[in-house]
Amino acid sequence: MFRSGLSRFSRYRGRRARFEHDPQDEAGLDVRLDRLCSAADSLGLETPQALLSHLAARGLTGQLPRLSACLTALEQAEGPLAPGQFGRDLPFDSLNLLERALDDDLAIPDFSHFAHRLGGFFAYAQENRRGQIADYIPELAHQEADGFGLALCSIDGQRFSLGEAQTAFCLQSVVKPLNYALALALNGENLVHAHVGREPSGRRFNELALDPDYRPHNPMINAGAIMCASLIRPAQPPRDRAELIRRFVMSAAGGAACTLDEAVYQSELATADRNRALVKMMDEHDAFPPGTDTRAALDVYFRACALSLDCEALSVVAAMLANGGVCPVTGHRVIDPMIVRHTLSLMLTCGMYDYSGEFAFTVGLPAKSGVSGGLMIVIPGVGGLGLWSPRLDRQGNSVRGVEFCQRLVEDYPFHIFAGVASD
Repeated sequence: MFRSGLSRFSRYRGRRARFEHDPQDEAGLDVRLDRLCSAADSLGLETPQALLSHLAARGLTGQLPRLSACLTALEQAEGPLAPGQFGRDLPFDSLNLLERALDDDLAIPDFSHFAHRLGGFFAYAQENRRGQIADYIPELAHQEADGFGLALCSIDGQRFSLGEAQTAFCLQSVVKPLNYALALALNGENLVHAHVGREPSGRRFNELALDPDYRPHNPMINAGAIMCASLIRPAQPPRDRAELIRRFVMSAAGGAACTLDEAVYQSELATADRNRALVKMMDEHDAFPPGTDTRAALDVYFRACALSLDCEALSVVAAMLANGGVCPVTGHRVIDPMIVRHTLSLMLTCGMYDYSGEFAFTVGLPAKSGVSGGLMIVIPGVGGLGLWSPRLDRQGNSVRGVEFCQRLVEDYPFHIFAGVASD
């Protein structure tokens, strides 16, 4: 079974982003729908209901907005499967997805088996009750210690979830990759990295330390994330800047609900001495761009950290990054591919606090954790995972999240260097 797991996934590593426009795919819609119905018939899928069952078994359901109109039309159709039952003006990218589903050419083949294996990893991790809930932000101490949710989204929009996957939680540091990506999109790489480095710090995420050029070490620790926040529309009021970040996160999550947890925001403001000290230290060393309102930058940072998503939405964000910046559930480009590359590089090397080196060694996937227990995991060219479990290890990472990831890469060749070790 282990070797079959390797063979199933090895051919999917490094594929280009889905849904990029390809004019060569655009034969006439009627012709392609005829072919689709013929292909379905050859598989014994003679009715709309049979096709819907086939798609659901492969993880394609009404949770996928760009297929929802088509699936609704099929649900309402009667009689044998026919081209006119797919609804009007079926987008070509949706048609491409249906064709790949019939050809068993989706990002995650044998989806039911893969979902079953994830369920096993989830059950093993759930038995792990080590770790403590973060309490240095008082509001986070109110979380349910044994809460546990997991969701998967592939680059084709295949979806699967377990446990409390629809329980919203505060993103905290999980938002930092998006905070960084937005700063890059607004300012460009040269300006952003004139003020924040890209090296692992090897230190605690909130330690009072700068690199030899008096910059924060990277955007995935508090000082670097505050610096990135300072670069997001600095001329605008903090509320407007934070609202831009919120809308950006929503876009990355395919339009899923993303709200500001006001209680967490206020709790952070009341316990912000260390972050204020980081700002003072950076200000003393002229790390900020000239004229920066550092109080406003810190406020934007707190608001970003207080944004909430659930695991299902977070898995879509991760899958968007896995898909080169194109959101799998909407088909819309959210981030430029080069920004995605930069973001994933820093998630791989710096995303797990001062456990990042060990995580890169044992798991080998870009990931970002947060002290609320959130964990975003990116499997490039395959999909993404959103996980929440508040019990943390001494570095501030979800204990169950780390165990789940370790079990995942033991069974599947998702480690970034798995290919060089295969035979």
